[in-house]
Order: sequence, then C-alpha cells, then structure tokens
Amino acid sequence: MTLHVSSYFARLQTVVIGCVAALLVACAGSSDELAPRPGPTAPPVTALPTCTAQVSANAPLRDISAVQGTGSISPLLSQTVTVHGVVVGEFQNQAVTQLNGFFIQQSGPDADPLTSEGIFVFAPGAAKVTKGDYLQVSGVVGEFSSTTVSGTATVSDSITQIGGTVTVSVCGSGVAVTPTQISLPWASATDLERYEGMLVEFTQTLAVTESFEAGRFGQFVLSLGGRQFHPNNGNAAVTSDKNKLERIVLDDGSSAQNPNPTPYFSAPGAAGTRRIGDTVQKLTGVLSHNNGAYRIHPTMAPNFVADSARPAAPPALTGTLKVASFNVLNYFTTLGQRGANTAGEFTRQRSKIIEAIAGLDADVLGLMEIENNNDVATNDLVAGLNAKLGAGTYAAVNSGTFGTDQIKVDMLYKPAKVTRVGGLVLPTGTDLANYTAASGRPPLAQRFASLANNGSFWFVVNHFKSKGSCPASGDVELGQGCWNSARTVQASALNSFITTLKAKGESDVLMMGDFNSYLLEDPPKALEAAGFESLLKRVSAAERYTYVFSGETGALDHAYASDTLKAQVTGVGVWHINADEPLVLDYNTEFKTDDRYAPTAYRASDHDPVMVALTLTADSFVSLPVLNASLPAAAQAGRPTNVVVTDALPGASATVSSLSIDWGDATTPSALPGPGSATHTYSAVGSYTVVVTLLSSSGQSASKSAVVTVGPAPLAVPDVFFSEYVEGSSNNKAIEIYNPTAAAIDLSTYSVRLYANGATTASNLLQLTGSLPAGGALVIANNGAGAAFKVAGSITSSVANFNGNDALTLEKSGSVMDRIGQLGNDPGTAWTGGTLSTQDRTLRRKPSIKIGDNNAAGVFDPSLEWDGFPIDTADGLGAHSVSP
Repeated sequence: MTLHVSSYFARLQTVVIGCVAALLVACAGSSDELAPRPGPTAPPVTALPTCTAQVSANAPLRDISAVQGTGSISPLLSQTVTVHGVVVGEFQNQAVTQLNGFFIQQSGPDADPLTSEGIFVFAPGAAKVTKGDYLQVSGVVGEFSSTTVSGTATVSDSITQIGGTVTVSVCGSGVAVTPTQISLPWASATDLERYEGMLVEFTQTLAVTESFEAGRFGQFVLSLGGRQFHPNNGNAAVTSDKNKLERIVLDDGSSAQNPNPTPYFSAPGAAGTRRIGDTVQKLTGVLSHNNGAYRIHPTMAPNFVADSARPAAPPALTGTLKVASFNVLNYFTTLGQRGANTAGEFTRQRSKIIEAIAGLDADVLGLMEIENNNDVATNDLVAGLNAKLGAGTYAAVNSGTFGTDQIKVDMLYKPAKVTRVGGLVLPTGTDLANYTAASGRPPLAQRFASLANNGSFWFVVNHFKSKGSCPASGDVELGQGCWNSARTVQASALNSFITTLKAKGESDVLMMGDFNSYLLEDPPKALEAAGFESLLKRVSAAERYTYVFSGETGALDHAYASDTLKAQVTGVGVWHINADEPLVLDYNTEFKTDDRYAPTAYRASDHDPVMVALTLTADSFVSLPVLNASLPAAAQAGRPTNVVVTDALPGASATVSSLSIDWGDATTPSALPGPGSATHTYSAVGSYTVVVTLLSSSGQSASKSAVVTVGPAPLAVPDVFFSEYVEGSSNNKAIEIYNPTAAAIDLSTYSVRLYANGATTASNLLQLTGSLPAGGALVIANNGAGAAFKVAGSITSSVANFNGNDALTLEKSGSVMDRIGQLGNDPGTAWTGGTLSTQDRTLRRKPSIKIGDNNAAGVFDPSLEWDGFPIDTADGLGAHSVSP
C-alpha cells in the first residue's frame, strides 16, 4: 500500500514520509545557487490605507519578509511581532472546517529574493476578514507542523505562522495583490520556501498525477508535462527525484477529513470523477508548506479539463479470441479478511467486479487476488457473471485451494469459445519451491483450444511478490522496489516451468498477470531473455500502464508470448478503468461522508485489466481428459476422511468409462459416476497414497494422487477438548476449552501448552485449576486482548500468545487430549486446509466433533474439524455445543 500524507493545518496526527525528508536534504542547494524570484509580487502601490492601531512595544512592527527570513524556520521564532499585510487568502469558514485563519502579504517585495512576503495567520474565532483587506496583525511567530531527521540533518516540514493570542485590526480594504507567477520544475526541494504564504499563479498547464487522498483529505498531486511515469516503466528518461521537483499538491483550503463534497470533481453525484491526466491552467492560490509537501490552496476555483476521459469500453482488438488478466483486489467471500468487511461492502464490490469482467468480454480470463477458499469466491463470481450474461456463459477451472497464501490466481473461460485440453498444471519440485518461497502463490497453467479451429495455447496466470512490506535488511529497495531479487527468482522459476509445459506437446504459451514489476526491471528482463515477447511494449507509451503508485504511473500487469505464439497475437490493449480513478470511488464505505459509489466498472479494483487478442493457427484436434480432486493430507484412524472430485471431463465427445478412488490401503476402490465426493475410514495408522483415476471411452486416462498421513485413533472416551480458537488482530487471541461430558471435570490434572514456530518444547505452560461443569466452556484469553475476548468467567494467560503458525496442546497428566497445529513443524505463516487458515481467523469446532484429536505429531488440516469465521469474531466465546 502507498503511504500518503494529509493536507491540512489542524491535523495533528501528521505522518511525515521519510523519503520526502531525505529528498529535502539531498536536493537542497546553498542559497547563492537559487535564481532571483521571477515576476512581480504586487502592483505598484500609490496609497495604502493607514493603520492607526497602536503598536505595542512588546510586539514591534516587522516586515513579513523579516519574519519569514531566508530559511525554513523563522529567525523570529517564538517572538511577539506586529505586521502589516493584505489578505490574499481567507480560510475562516468554520462550517466547512477550513484552516482557522488567513494569509496576508506585505505590499511589496524586499530586496532579498530568498524571503517570502506572505504569512499565515492562525486565528480561530477571529472576526471575518475579506480578501483585499489591509490588516495590522499582532501575535507570536511559530512553525506549524513538524521537523524530521534525515541522516544527521534536521529538516523542517512546517509553515511559518503568526498565532497565539492574535490581535487583528482592519486598516482598509480593496487592496489588490497580483499573484507571483511561478513555474515548474523547482531548482531544489526547498526552492518554494521563498514563496511560502504568498499568492501565486502557475503559468503552465498542470496534470493530475495522483488522487489517492482526494476523498480522505481533499487533495490531488499535480505535475508538469502530463502524468508522471515511473522511471522504470521506460516512458521517459526521468528519476523519482526529478518527478518530485515537477509537482505540487493541490489542497482544498480545509482541515476537514472526508470532505463533503469531495473537491475538484467533474460533476456532483456518482457521475463525478477526476482522473489521472486531467489538466488545469492558471492555477492561482496561496502557497503553504506542511505535512511533507508544498501545497497550493486555491483562491480561485481551478478550471479543470477532462483530458483523461473515462473509456466507455475496452480498446477494440482484432482477433478470434480475447484473453485478459485482471487483479480483482482481494475478492473475498469471507468477510473481514483482506476484502470487504461487511455484506454491504461485498455486494458493492461484487457488482463492480462483475461489471468490469462483463465489459472485458474475454473468452479466457486470468484472475489475481481472489480468495484461496476452495473456489467458493471464484464460483460466487461465476454465478454473478452468468446471472448477468446468461447461464453457462462462463465456467471456472475448479482450481481448488493451492499455495499457502490467502489469495490465489484463477481462471474463467467461455465454454462456447474454448475447450480445456487436459487438466490444470502447477509447478512441482524446484520450480514450485523457488516460485512460492517469496509469496506462497504458485502460477496456474491450463491448455485451451479454440472451438473454431482447434488452435491451442497454454495460458499461465501469475502473481509475483509485491514491492511492499519491506524487510529491514536483505532484499531491500535498491531502485526496483523491495523484494526485486525474490521476483527475479520467481521469473527464473517460471521460465523453467514453461519448459515443462512445452514438453507436453504445445509450444504456444501466453503468460499474463500481476508481475509487480515495471517494464524495465529485472524480472521482465529475465522473461524476455528467455525468448518471451513483452506484449505491452506493442501498446503506445502513453497507454502503457496499469497502476498508479505514489504519483507515478506504470505497468505492473503484463502479458508475455512465447516465440511460436507472438505471430498469432493480433492485438494488445489496457482498459483504463481503475488506475486513473480516485480511491474514494471504490466499494468501501469507510471514510466516505460523500459516498459516490456506483455499480459500474470504474474503480472496481486498483489495477487496470490487460487484454490480448489471438488469431490462432489451426491445429490438429487434441482431446485430453480433465480431472480435478481435493485430496486430504491428513486423516485419523477410525474417523472418516473425504475426497471431493470437482472435475471429471472425458474430453471432446468421449464419455466417462470409470471414475474411481484407490485409497491405498488394499481396500476396494470407491467408484463415482462423476464429480462428487466419497468417504473412507482407515483402520490403521500409516501413510497411504490416494489415487483418483478417470478413464474415458476413447481409452485416455487422467489421475491425481496424494499421500495421506493417518494418525492414531481418537480417544475412546470423550474428554475436554479445544472448542474455539481466535487469532485476531494485535493481541486479540483466545482459546476455549469445552466439557462434552455429562459430569463436571476436575481440571487440576490438565494443562495447556504453547509450542512456537515448530518447536517440540513448550514455550508457555498454563496449569489449569478448578472445575469445568458438564457442557461448560472455559475461555483463556491473551492478557492484551480486547474486552470482547475476555468473557465472564475467562482467565488470562501468556499461553494465549500464539500466532497462526504455532501449535497448542491440551494435556491430561502429560498425555495429549487435543491439539491445534502439528508439533515439531512450522508451516510458515499458518496452518491451512481446504478453505481455512489459522492466521487472522476465528475457528470454531464443528458441532459433529465430540472428542479431541490426540495425534499431536500428525499433519494438521483445520478444515477437517473446524469452521472458520472472520478476524476478531468473538460472539461464540464462552459457550459451545455438540450435535446430539
């Protein structure tokens, strides 16, 4: 996520970005390097009003330029002074939470071009003044905002002001001040200090280059020469430092958060927007400096031109098939995770995503950032699309749960346009390990063939490690974002994976997705060096982007074609529906007093979708069966375990001759008529290879296998067990113990132990005491958990200081009665299985479970016995029940 700074004076919770401070130090030149200030400050004044108010000896009369001085901090700091000046900007309107003051400017410049002739007067509650009033003002000189340390230097991030007990006398009115004309770029990061507090006018056309804070704080970032591109995108020979010297923040003259209406939009209501690339001329206002940036508060309404109009439809591409990729920004049916927090938010998000996908009208679509919950989220999206477009318009590839992240990549396709040739393929061995080490998100490959001419190609969807969450050392920012080395390793693993795909009989490969790398960075270079064409380079430079970060536009989403496929690519385009739109237009409901949500494709996500048109060469007919199944990794002797077959397609016109499950324990295989589930109970502990096999009428077969580790049989007699597990935000952690028996149980022989990060020795131990009544539940909460997690009768203990990858045991006289996790094993971030993860979730034992899992060393799959709920769910703590 991008960190942005706010735009108003009364905001005390200022966050100053370190890189801004560093730039102030790096770019600041000595004073004799600065050019004289251009343009007049004010017109010749023949007769100023006379100020008759007495000047106190304790507040001597000073020029505003003397108060400002030549540096960033006033030489008269903390002194009481009196100044004369003309009101050039009035922001006293309490009804809209403006800046609680006004800007005044002395009647003419002094002889020093490095001093400003304007200053802000912070005077909440003062009588209203009017632009053009000539004032005498007395007060204390101060610096509002903050300073920050960069290296060994202290850098100011403040505006000089007059505040304290302010006395204002109006000497006259109707005095005009001509704006000082200024232009970009700045000579240095501190060049604008000489204009602080003055009325200025930009002589150039400026463009919106960032709108992240438009809805939150009423500000945009404007730049010279159109939108600013990231230096690594290859659009122009720029640096980020150069970009910073060619921009200014357009603020709204207000300290309000979540302003209503959002300023500077093109129209009221849901139709209004202000897109990256829109331009403004003759921007006039007063110049301020605080919260990490120089900013202008307009005194005349900016006259924007919508140069970046919303595209009503995707670019028209010529081809027989259209393939696209789309980052759907954490599409989660599980609320309160990475996506929507409420059902209402999810409905809004779903409507936007469906509109965007329907507008793309892709025949094959790759998805990124969809919940990794055994296709629940994917199937929900397919259902919504087909409800809009017609039954059967889209189908999913039924990828299930794979990888270790909460999000995955996935695919949709139109069965009326393409058919699947064989099943899904994921990397294995070293390719899998090298690709997933950074992010836990493997790529997904599927071979598709056009129904029109049998032309086929491999489609590979990717989502590389992001540039965020930077480490303190190691793979740090060195000009290409954090984790660049990890992404480069992922690119190499992808190249190797593609080699294995080509060996299966098809060399045409199209890779698409969110590669989290700009066009000129190392990971794309590694893919191009392996012979893939970067298809986005076919798009004009001005359109070659999918994302805006920190005011810089670039392409993180890409498409790559193999040598044999690139001649069959007949069009490439990007549909700019998201990156150019303000964040405030998305589906979220927080921080939106001016909610302009509309169920349209615009700002459905933060990434623009990429499209590729293919005109495939006819191929010989190839038919391969498709088989997908969800296979268990763990089971327990005496307890049933399930296999779910999600795909069983014989291929083309063939039929299914047989579909069977060999459980690996010499028992009779289970037969299925088609997709569905089968249950089996192992009688003995051990490791067994489960094999699902499909045989078609054409003699072709497909199989899928996995090793299931079967642990000891459960306890013979019911006893206390873990009934709830909360691993929430911060210290919101708790576990619940339940007594399923018909009698009270003395807890003095029971203990709870915490095993951190794969350890076999407990790091924390809680010896229980007292008695647990029949059907009773005991909650053990983290000491720092919120009140909702410390229900009546609960206790607190450091044993509840667990994370999602730690293990817990409930023991009786040293024997394990129940467990969460697997002793001696560290899963990385969480224990996962099916749709569940123990990270940032609440888990509740299924009502059908009446006895604990004593197989502490066995593989732990939470989906077998637990139900999942959103993070910080606490309403079930303190009570539990089991099925009759």
